[in-house]
Amino acid sequence: MQKMETTAVDQFAELLGVQVLHRSFDEARCQLNVKDEHMNALGGVHGGVIFSLADIAFAMACNAGDAPYTGLQADIRYMSGAKDRVLFATATKVSSSKKFAHYEVVITDGLNNRVALFTSTCYRLAP
Repeated sequence: MQKMETTAVDQFAELLGVQVLHRSFDEARCQLNVKDEHMNALGGVHGGVIFSLADIAFAMACNAGDAPYTGLQADIRYMSGAKDRVLFATATKVSSSKKFAHYEVVITDGLNNRVALFTSTCYRLAP
């Protein structure tokens, strides 16, 4: 398996329009400029879009190291609706061992309002 360098290998991230601003095994930051297609029937950003943005930031961080990882668990808490048409997801490594890494992803809007909190665990595939 090859190390992920950009979202070019992640067609879903490209489809959503996610931009990777920074990535390392310790932290990744992504941005999404919200389009009309990202909105739900009530006029807010769709929860699936917010979850996907967080999951992409998580994947960018945990796969920035020297070995491929796969997600084992993910959980999200929606805190408030976005008040801006720009979203940021910052994935931060909380802890890691030889085989596992745990991340917290904070999703904010362009006005720095916290929109959601995503937690996740990944498993190292290579020895």
